[in-house]
Amino acid sequence: MKHYLIKLDNYASINPFNNVYAIGRSMLAFSLLITFLFSPIDVLFDKYLFHKVTIDTFLDTTNLFFLLGFDNLWIGKVITLLICLGVIIGYYPCITGILHWWVTFSFQQSGSILEGGDQIASIITLLLVPVTVVDNRNNHWNHTIIRTSVFKNFFALVPLEIIRIQMAVLYLQAGTEKLYKVVEWQNGTALYYYLKDPLFGYPLWAGYFFEPLLAEPFLISLFTWSVPIFEITLFGALFMKDSLRLKILPLALLFHILIALLIGLWSFSFAMFGGIVLYLISYKKPFYFKSLWNQK
Repeated sequence: MKHYLIKLDNYASINPFNNVYAIGRSMLAFSLLITFLFSPIDVLFDKYLFHKVTIDTFLDTTNLFFLLGFDNLWIGKVITLLICLGVIIGYYPCITGILHWWVTFSFQQSGSILEGGDQIASIITLLLVPVTVVDNRNNHWNHTIIRTSVFKNFFALVPLEIIRIQMAVLYLQAGTEKLYKVVEWQNGTALYYYLKDPLFGYPLWAGYFFEPLLAEPFLISLFTWSVPIFEITLFGALFMKDSLRLKILPLALLFHILIALLIGLWSFSFAMFGGIVLYLISYKKPFYFKSLWNQK
């Protein structure tokens, strides 16, 4: 029993208030920022569905966009942009953490063009609220070690671990469901249809590379099957040591960069960047990019 208490005490001595979770939450905020910055109101919200599909819960009554009404949604857009900028700049995480979840969840609940990135951002920003409310720094980019305690550390570490589990389960579900639910992923042709789709397919500039690729059945099957295999591998990162997780990080980022470039899901990819940072980078110490190639 004493052994476990010592391990718990050592775990609670970890100070997670560093730039790892700052990078993660900033990426999540940037995802929502570009969604609202580059999308008109009438694209983000459907006038005829707005506040029609509801179960009238407390969360409905506190939804930013429902409170304003459809005719005043431009105010909600401005508020959302300001909150996202505040999160990215890093000011007062104990305040902006709650506001970030509020606008993210409000959009996820009321928007008309939602995708997986909006949903995962809503979940992760909620899980980050306990972390942010005990972060007493003026700015989350501040490298100065704040006064902390084992109780405060533990209160922040638990939701960070839950975020890791959430991300691992997300990739496990994404990888396995492709293989047992969709025939095209099983027979290795799914990427062919995605990339050739007139709406979601690759842009014109990528045709020079992908036209020859799509003409080779072996290659298209290889790349198709590599997607669920890599997603399941990302699930396995939950059980890897920190140094091995860090080696997978560039591949995970590249994976979602390709999704953004080829399918155009930029806000989704930035939301996933935030989740990946919180999942694969150790929060035991600040992160520096040079550590990616200076690993022992």
